[in-house]
Amino acid sequence: MKNYRLFLSACAIGAVLPSAGVLAQDASPQAAAPENSGEIIVTARRREESLQDVPIAVTALSGEALKQQGVRSVADLNVPSLKITTAASLRNVAVIAIRGQRTQESQLLTDPAVGTYFAEVVQPRPYGFGQSLYDLQSVQVLKGVQGTLFGRNVTGGAVLVEPNHPKDVLEGEVRGSIGNYDLREVYGMLNVPLGDKAAFRIAGKRRERDGFSRDVSNGRDYDDQNFKTFRASLLLKPTEELESLFILDYFKAKEHGTAVFLTALRNNPATDTTPLARQEGLRRLGLPLTDFSAQLAQARALFAAKRYRMDIASGDGGNLDVTGLPYEHNRNLGIQNKTTFDLGGVTIKNIAGYREVSRSNVQDYDGIPGFILSPFQTVHAKNYSEELQVQGKTLGDKLNYTVGGFYFLEKGSELSQGVSLPELMILGGRGPAGLLTTPASLFSGDNPSDARAETYAFYGAASYAFTPTLTLSGGLRYNNDKRSVRVAPIRPNLNQCAFDPDNNPATPAPPIAQCSFSNKKGWDAFTWDATLQYEPNENLTAYASTRRGFRAGGFSLRAQSEAALRPFNPETVQEYELGLKNRFDVGAGYLNTTAAIFYQLGKNVQKQNPIGIDTNGDGQADTVVTVITNSAKQENYGLELEASLALNNGLKLGAYYSYVDVNVLKGAIVGEFQMRGIPHHQAGANIAYRLPIPEQMGQLTLSANVSYQSRVPLDDRDVDGIENGYALAKARLNWDNIGGSGIGAALFVDNAFNKLYRVGALGLMSEIGFLSSVYGEPRTYGLEVGLKF
Repeated sequence: MKNYRLFLSACAIGAVLPSAGVLAQDASPQAAAPENSGEIIVTARRREESLQDVPIAVTALSGEALKQQGVRSVADLNVPSLKITTAASLRNVAVIAIRGQRTQESQLLTDPAVGTYFAEVVQPRPYGFGQSLYDLQSVQVLKGVQGTLFGRNVTGGAVLVEPNHPKDVLEGEVRGSIGNYDLREVYGMLNVPLGDKAAFRIAGKRRERDGFSRDVSNGRDYDDQNFKTFRASLLLKPTEELESLFILDYFKAKEHGTAVFLTALRNNPATDTTPLARQEGLRRLGLPLTDFSAQLAQARALFAAKRYRMDIASGDGGNLDVTGLPYEHNRNLGIQNKTTFDLGGVTIKNIAGYREVSRSNVQDYDGIPGFILSPFQTVHAKNYSEELQVQGKTLGDKLNYTVGGFYFLEKGSELSQGVSLPELMILGGRGPAGLLTTPASLFSGDNPSDARAETYAFYGAASYAFTPTLTLSGGLRYNNDKRSVRVAPIRPNLNQCAFDPDNNPATPAPPIAQCSFSNKKGWDAFTWDATLQYEPNENLTAYASTRRGFRAGGFSLRAQSEAALRPFNPETVQEYELGLKNRFDVGAGYLNTTAAIFYQLGKNVQKQNPIGIDTNGDGQADTVVTVITNSAKQENYGLELEASLALNNGLKLGAYYSYVDVNVLKGAIVGEFQMRGIPHHQAGANIAYRLPIPEQMGQLTLSANVSYQSRVPLDDRDVDGIENGYALAKARLNWDNIGGSGIGAALFVDNAFNKLYRVGALGLMSEIGFLSSVYGEPRTYGLEVGLKF
């Protein structure tokens, strides 16, 4: 409550601080550019600049471009070097990778390599963020280290989402969509001016869609969509110099969760040493245990006969069903304020944010009638942020500068619960006589944890134009992080710890009172950047830059012992980049091209590793946890190419290509794939054409895009987790303002050729003996009708 009051105080202070709006403009940056001018305004350096002039690799999409390309979530973004996959087996938890920098799993005290920002406020947890792409000014993808102005946890880059701000006009929109899989979506937006000095805007949508995966035993669907979200904004402009923007946003989803399909087993007792192989060996001796090999064969036959079909027993009851029916619930609430004041040559900006996120889910990790692993997980976290900036120009406008301070606090708790291989666990705990009757829940392990992360930073950045064509930019940031954690792995139904410190099954595990461990640690680091920029004319920009970034240290919340709760250290990345941006006039249109090559050297690289744990002291691993270690020194390198062409006949074309490679120089694990979730090659193209119909009939636009990625390992080690290259296509036919009525309609199709492909894998082949997969969405299509007024 104290921190919540501090947040409200920060908002109040921000509302009266003398600070001015560099980013808070009523019109969207791209919409402010004239038709076919080719000028795009971005905020990659925390102030408005032309994309052509920014010495950073940035891809920017306006709200209209997002609509034309059919972007409804972050997973739909097609950008060079950007790859979005699922967090192991959770479709709604997006893992964002840029230039080969990614995090495999989202835990408290485990931060991403790519920062996500909504209206300039950091979003440390991805729950619900992917569904926030509606009523937007723009989405900007910043590629590469952004360690000075954005701070920690941006070693790969950053995704900036800027919503539409309230305007001084009365306008609104309502829109409804229907489609296959019983899609139903309603969207609405209303903007109301409140006199001359204030305006209010509210937008939201409700989306329901049946799942494309189904359990044949009970008919329950998975991979469904059932969420609601809204955003309310209040803009206050008491004077020409003062502006304050308040935003409240909310997201809630109650869905059946992600379907996971068993792909491969390592359970041959003659050649394998996994827990599944051990169980198979006991089954062959005559014990009445599940025949997982037979069930895998049946699952493959079922999927081959009809895609996205499975047969699971989770939720059917019985002594092996510990966590019950799978589901996934997410909730995200945010309040933030951005206040600016123009002092005439100097701008002060205050940005305060509060966010509360929660997630709970039960998931069947194997997708077969037998029970391998079906955990329950829950996360609840609150975070508070406060940032104060001063921006200005001096020395005859040759020197641009930004200085600021940043504070961030996150507090939260996690709980993971369940039993892996419950038959084997019962057998090890009670013997064969109790195999069919002992409830597996008796051996259920709970891993509750509490975490706290606190950060403060001070930074400064400046650009000096030595000549009209030559500019030197640089910046420095001091970062200080403090982390603390408490974990208590227990078996509540046995009133004992979920570990055996002496590895002796003959002695009892310690009682619950002795299960809690805690630790804390702090780190500090400097990050910096330097860029030399050459602009011989307004249509050509070349630059060379070097940047240093870091990813914060922390603790593994799944640690099962005091020794395992040791901290992992910050990861540092030094990046070098060369870039070239060209603009060519093509009649009344334009052609924009950008190219960048980069090299990154990472030290103390953080690796998330699943490890098998012996919890009953029999000398054999019977469960698995994820821990983070600093295990590698690695280099990432590649190139990015983009081009966009707009002609005065209503035709717009775009294309991109990127190449990324990762090479571990030190600390490589034998047999480990270095490019998990990251394809070497990505390419794409898009087209939008406004058909030549009479103006009084409205605007009829046909748009389409295709994206391609080369083969990619979705698991660290197993070849069964490699997904071959594939291409996806989507199209949209949009008829706006039909007959001048304000009514619009659209037909759309995604994954037009119904490509079967995987977006994630859960690989525990060495630790337990199985690998399962998450598949991308099949072909979806529908009709959209709306009214603007």
